[in-house]
Amino acid sequence: MPPVNEEQVEEQVEEQAEEQAEQQAVQQGWPGGPIDTSLLTRYEHHVARHVWFGQERVEGDKIELRIVSLGKKLADRIPDYHPEVIQGWLNISGLCWLERTSLKFTDPQLISAFVERWHPETSSFHMPFGEMTITLDDVACLLHLPVRGQFYTPVSVSQEQAAELAAELLGEEYEFALRETVAQRGGYFSQQWLYESYMRNANFYGRHDCAARAWMLMLVGCTILADKSYTRVDAKWLLLFSDLSAVHTFSWASIALVCLYDNLNDASMFSTRALAGYATLLQCWIHVYFSTLGRWAQSVLNCEFVIILDFLELCGGCISKGRPSSPSIGLYWMH
Repeated sequence: MPPVNEEQVEEQVEEQAEEQAEQQAVQQGWPGGPIDTSLLTRYEHHVARHVWFGQERVEGDKIELRIVSLGKKLADRIPDYHPEVIQGWLNISGLCWLERTSLKFTDPQLISAFVERWHPETSSFHMPFGEMTITLDDVACLLHLPVRGQFYTPVSVSQEQAAELAAELLGEEYEFALRETVAQRGGYFSQQWLYESYMRNANFYGRHDCAARAWMLMLVGCTILADKSYTRVDAKWLLLFSDLSAVHTFSWASIALVCLYDNLNDASMFSTRALAGYATLLQCWIHVYFSTLGRWAQSVLNCEFVIILDFLELCGGCISKGRPSSPSIGLYWMH
């Protein structure tokens, strides 16, 4: 008989013990987690289960859950003013608020704590007192984005298709755009490339429609549609800006919320190391509903916080001692 390897035997015993524990959890519930495992079917891979057994998503002082926050980068690119026609399209689109709502600094510990309480199956935070979630009303109040409108289901595009869209809608040469998509290894543009396209079209060529599309695509790519690359924007969203007079007809609040939900679903899994989507939206929502947690973050302007006045009368709220008296009041902070 071949010699018995003690290490292999120990590994087999450990594997059998883990399998038995998992089978017991399926029948009786997870320790420190759900008793009924039929609903939270992904709890086995959830970060909360690993935290219960002492496995943190942290190495030393390094926070392993990176938060994609591009507020400072965006602030450096916002011009003092846009050409009048571009500003007009931006105002009509309903996206102009995104130039001023991004937090310059986010609170990774605070956001990570809430990610650990998010469950994809219910799309909500499981708190000691019950469940809570971010609603469309919250998005409208905090970001002032259009809620009513068409829903848009994007279809991914190839490098060649992205280059064709850039030639048609951004006024760029096809070969020049193709070099960019090849460099990005897919149907993507870098935020810097879009910014440079905006500057060329607005300041040199006078193609204000192309400049407006490049700017709006970069704007949403730095905010509500931010991805884990920190630098890229998916070209599939460019079609939303083909008719500049119709940009406002899309439900941008829904797009922002769906994107954030999807990224929270992903980040709640222990193996995930980054949270994309609009971190500003999540952190400001936390500040409004849990005003004693974390630190009130600062944004990109000076010493003031701006209230979305349109919602004050609707919500019947008022401001007391610098804090909203009602969680439904739209508020974002500036330094």
